[in-house]
Amino acid sequence: MNRIIVNWMYPRSLTTVFMRAITNRGDFHTIFEPTLPLYWRNRNEPGVQSHQDYEGWPVVYEEIIRKIYGIAEQTPTFIKECPYHAIDNYLADENYLRRCTHMFQIRNPKYVVLSFWKVIGSQRSMRIEDIGPLASDRVFNRLSELGLHALDNGKTPLVIDGDDFQNDPAGIMAAWCEAVGLEFKPETLRWVPEWRPEYDHCKDFYYDVSGSTGIQKNMEAFLYDDKVVDAIFEDLPMLKMLYEHCLPYYEKLHQYRLKPKKISDSL
Repeated sequence: MNRIIVNWMYPRSLTTVFMRAITNRGDFHTIFEPTLPLYWRNRNEPGVQSHQDYEGWPVVYEEIIRKIYGIAEQTPTFIKECPYHAIDNYLADENYLRRCTHMFQIRNPKYVVLSFWKVIGSQRSMRIEDIGPLASDRVFNRLSELGLHALDNGKTPLVIDGDDFQNDPAGIMAAWCEAVGLEFKPETLRWVPEWRPEYDHCKDFYYDVSGSTGIQKNMEAFLYDDKVVDAIFEDLPMLKMLYEHCLPYYEKLHQYRLKPKKISDSL
C-alpha cells in the first residue's frame, strides 16, 4: 500500500489550511477527521450539535480504518485527525499506528482557547477534552512507547506549530517536505477561495479559511493583543483555567517543533 501520513491535531491550530496546501499538491488523497461522525454519535449529550455523517463514509471504527486502507491502496493518503474523536480506539490499534507516518500540529493553547471561544460564543460550552492537547499527548506517549515517531528511527516526533506555519508558511512547509521526503511545491500555498464539502459539518469554524487565498498571518488579530487577552481572561476565568491546564502539554511537544527552512527570494 501507499503511504499514510496522519496529522494528529487539535482544533483552531491552522490544520485546515495546512491540509488545504497538501490537497493542492495533487499527489495525496486527503481525509478530513475520519472518526468525527463516530465521535458525535458516541458523545450524544445535550448541547452538542447533531452529528452529520459524511456521505458514503462509515461510522464504525473498524470500518473507518478499512476505508482508509482501501484509499491508501490506490494513492498516498494524508489524514487530518483530532485524536480525541476516537482516542481509545487509536491507542489500542497498534497495527494502524505501525502502518502510518505520524506528525503533530500544535498551537499555544492561549490562542486555541480564545479562537474556540470566538467561534462558539460561550465559555460554558467548552471542555478540556475539546481543546485537544491532552489527547495529542496520549498519542505522543503511545508512539514514544512503540518507537513510532517519524524522525530519528522512531525516536523524535515530527511537530509543526500552527503559529510558526502562519508566520512563515513557505519555510515551514519546505521543512516539513524535507522531513517526510517530498518535493516542496511553493505554489500549493495559494488557492482560490471556496467552500469545500468538508466544512459543512461545522460551518462556523471554517468561514475564515473558506474565504482565504492562502495562509494569512494573524487573521484573528485580537488573539495577539495582550491587553485584550488579559481583559478576556479576567472577565471569563474558565478560559484562563483551560489555557493554564493545557499549557504544559503544548510545551512538551513545542520543544520538538520544526524550524522553518530558508527559502530563496525567487520563490
